Order: sequence, then structure tokens, then C-alpha cells
Amino acid sequence: MTRGTTQVPPGVQCFVGDEARRRRAIEERVVAVFEGWDYEEIIPPLYDYADAFGGALSPRTYSFVGRDGALLALRPDFTSLLAKIAAGRLAHREPPIRLYYSGEVLRFEPPRAGRQNELHQMGLERLGGDARTADAEVVAIAAECLDAAGARDCVLALGHVGVFTGLTAGCGLAGVDVERLREALGRKDQGGVGELLREAGLSGEPAAGVRRLASLAGDARVLDEAERALAFCPSALQALAELKAVAAALQAAGLGARLSFDLAEVRGLDYYTGLVFRAYAPDLGFEVGGGGRYDRLLARFGRPMPAVGFMLGLDRLAALLERQENGEAPARPAAAEVKAEALGAALCEARSRRGRGERVRFEGGAS
Repeated sequence: MTRGTTQVPPGVQCFVGDEARRRRAIEERVVAVFEGWDYEEIIPPLYDYADAFGGALSPRTYSFVGRDGALLALRPDFTSLLAKIAAGRLAHREPPIRLYYSGEVLRFEPPRAGRQNELHQMGLERLGGDARTADAEVVAIAAECLDAAGARDCVLALGHVGVFTGLTAGCGLAGVDVERLREALGRKDQGGVGELLREAGLSGEPAAGVRRLASLAGDARVLDEAERALAFCPSALQALAELKAVAAALQAAGLGARLSFDLAEVRGLDYYTGLVFRAYAPDLGFEVGGGGRYDRLLARFGRPMPAVGFMLGLDRLAALLERQENGEAPARPAAAEVKAEALGAALCEARSRRGRGERVRFEGGAS
């Protein structure tokens, strides 16, 4: 007997009994929040043409050739699929379009302890409409989802990629390796940032501004500090003004204590264009979700439209709740055992009990 006969491959998961009920309960709480904000469920296809998943996701997709010779790929995320559907099947709908999803994605992850290739994501996308309104709404929904799931002490760290792109594209840093610089900033690696700038022969205010990004993290005072430090770069200041407007709305809504700010938050998928945020808790060494604004993605599919969204990872959220000792599976009602001398009579009784909504365990009959 081969290993594949009884074992699942590395990177995928199987949940049974209490584990499955615990995850289902978390999902139902989060989905109820999406519904409460009048988002509509969408169940997109499990795979699509591979060119639907471009950019940073492309090398991480599981692709295969269809029977018609087309190159297909299992979905590595939902956002690209929903953007394509909004431009195609939902082209007749006026914006804003509000959609939510819950399901598995598959993407290749380098082998590491605890890393999975199959992930369950719960999220939403708000396509079209006023940008600041939409940004504030999705962050507020993310906070409510975490509360509804039972997660404690979660923080929403907000940033804006326009600060970084303003410095690199509009203020004299065009010669730097932007992707490597993004990675170094994401690690808060000030030494690595400085080395990349020196390799590109860059100095002066723009270079100093990028180095400062690695340390501009904390409460709302960080935004004022950033305005002073980046006063030489109008595009970076515009991004900061947008971020401050969203932060002010969230603070007015009572979410100020849940917010932090991180202007080095420039990691992630390459389609983000504005607000970005991630959700994390002190009990976990990694974020449980995040999202942001991606105003250029829908143009790839022929329907230019601003958009913003976020997702929560069910796997990570379940792990967080378990660490916080707040993730017990819902109690399973006791089942009435049904059996009789005659199989037909036993089945009749079981169906009658089920008709009354009772839980049964059918043991059958002797004949």
C-alpha cells in the first residue's frame, strides 16, 4: 500500500467532528456580519483561465492544461476572480457592487513548518463608489467580524501604499529595485533599505524619507510625524491626507483604540494602490487577515472601477481563538437512538422524529 492510499499530501487539510464544527461556527459568525452590511454572497468557480491570476500570484498558482488545450489554474485568491466577474457577468450592475465569499484557495507556499497550500478565506469586495466611504466601511466591517468571531485584543494596522509609491515614482527614486525595497520595508529592515539605496546611488531627502518609513509605525501621532518628514513629496502627502481622513472617520465611529498605523506596510499583492491594512493579535505571530484598495485591477478586465476589500483566514482565525481559549466547538445535541424489530417500522419512526426536528441515530431493525 502506497503512502497516497491513506494520507493526504503535505499542505492540504482535513477536518472532522469538533474541528469541523468549530470552523463552521466561526464562518457562520463572520458571514452573518457580511450579510448585516448588505453584502451579497458569490460562489465563484474553483478554477479559471490562468491569465486571470497575473502579477505576484502567477508563480504561485497550481495550473493545468484543460481537455481543450487551454491553460487553467486553481484559484489562488478570490479578488481577481470577483473583479473578472464584475466586468463580465455583472457588467450590467451599477456600482457600488457589494460581494462576499467564503471558500478555499490553493497557492504554492515554500515548504515551511505550519505553511499550508490550501487556505480557507472569508472576505468581501466593494466595487465602485466613493473611495473614502468604502475604505472606512471595510475596515469597520473587519473589526466587527473579529468581534463576532470572539477574537480578543485584535489590532488593525493601517497604511497607504501611495506614500511609498509617491517616494519611489514621483520623488527621485526611480532607479531603485522597488520590489526588493518593498520586501526590506515589510521586514522593517532599515539596514537592508539603506543598502539598496546606496546600491542605486541615491541620497538626499527622498532616500532619507524611504528610510524613515521603516520606523513610522505606532498610534495616530505617526501620521503627523510622517507629514513633517515627507513634506518635500506632494504625492506622499496626498496619500497621508487620504489615510488621515479614513482614520478620522474610524475614530469618530469608536474604533480609535483598535487602530495602529504602519507606513512600511507595502508588502503583499502588487495590485494595491491606496489604503492597506492587516489584522493581528498579540497571541499570534502573524496576521489573521488584511486587505486594501486596488483601483487598477478591474481595468485589466475591461471595466475600470475603484475597489477595496479584505479577507480573514479561517485557519489563522481558528488558531488565534484556540490560543485565546475561545474556540470550543458548539455543543452537539444528543441523538435519539431509533431501532425496532422491523426495519420498516424503525425507519418510519426515524422519519417521524426527523419531521419533528429531532436528532436521531438510526440503528435499524432485525428484519
